[in-house]
Amino acid sequence: MRPRGRCFDGSDSMLGTHQDLVGHAGHAVWFTEFTPAKIDHLGFVNRLLHTFCEIDICCALVNAYPSYIAGVISVFSTGGPRLSLLYFARVDSPLLDSIYNKVPSFQTGPFSFVLTDNEHFENFHDYSVYAITLLEETVEVLIGVVETSTITCGSKSSINFLEFLWESTIIFAFTKYGIVCVPFDPPKVLYLPHHEATCGGWTQSTLCRPCLVNYRSVIDKFLPI
Repeated sequence: MRPRGRCFDGSDSMLGTHQDLVGHAGHAVWFTEFTPAKIDHLGFVNRLLHTFCEIDICCALVNAYPSYIAGVISVFSTGGPRLSLLYFARVDSPLLDSIYNKVPSFQTGPFSFVLTDNEHFENFHDYSVYAITLLEETVEVLIGVVETSTITCGSKSSINFLEFLWESTIIFAFTKYGIVCVPFDPPKVLYLPHHEATCGGWTQSTLCRPCLVNYRSVIDKFLPI
């Protein structure tokens, strides 16, 4: 898929800037994190992102779940319409090949993936809904695979990828949130709000009218705007 016709360029400049700052100024940090207000499924999500980071996959979790743990929305149900929305940057990988080709079931590390049907997203043909299970816990995740313009994109690019998603997809009519895992030593999960400003949502000047109508027709039915 190409959100609004764009490919991700695979840049890792944001993590590189952070590492340069640390190299020159010790523990300096130039991006802001939010503190999770709720912990439902948080251990599951963190371990899932760690697993992807360990195999050098660029990905970011956006939409309802990050907003829920940030305290922006009050209810989150993994079995309902408010699914976690997980994006991957497309590179050659057995995991991404399985997702891209909508393989019915497969295993990645300790997690099992089973392709499911969800009536709320039946018109989202570029996405797949997988029930991801770890031990006794299962979370339904809506997954999109974004085309890249490079073959070298890995977990170091995840922060840039999240910024790309914030610019290229419609999430909510308020501040945007996302979760990524980056390859520090050891790998670290980051809870990131939008770096620039509160999102203007449906009023953003960059929205084309057909895009706005299409997204609202689907999202208004079940997301609190």
